[in-house]
Amino acid sequence: MELTNREKLFLVRVAKRKNLYLIFSILSVIIAVFLLIFHGLIMRDINALRFIIIILLLLAGRAHLRQYRSAIIFHKLRPLLDSSGDEDKIDKR
Repeated sequence: MELTNREKLFLVRVAKRKNLYLIFSILSVIIAVFLLIFHGLIMRDINALRFIIIILLLLAGRAHLRQYRSAIIFHKLRPLLDSSGDEDKIDKR
C-alpha cells in the first residue's frame, strides 16, 4: 500500500512541528498548575467552572503530548519518505 503525495506532505508537516507540540503540552500543564495554586491555595475561591477549566487544560496538555509522541515517530520515518524521490513532486496545496 503506497502513500499518496498529500499523505506524505501531511506526515512531513507533522514531523516538523514536533517541538511545537511539546511546548504546547508543557505550557498547558504549567498554566493549569498555576491556576490550581492561585485559585485553590492563595485566593481559596475555586469553583466548579475554574475546576473544569483546569481539567480541560490538563487534557489538552495530554493530547499535545500524544501528538508529540506521534510526531517523533513520523520524524523517524521521514528518511523513508524522502528516499522515494517524490518530495519535489508533492503538491503544495
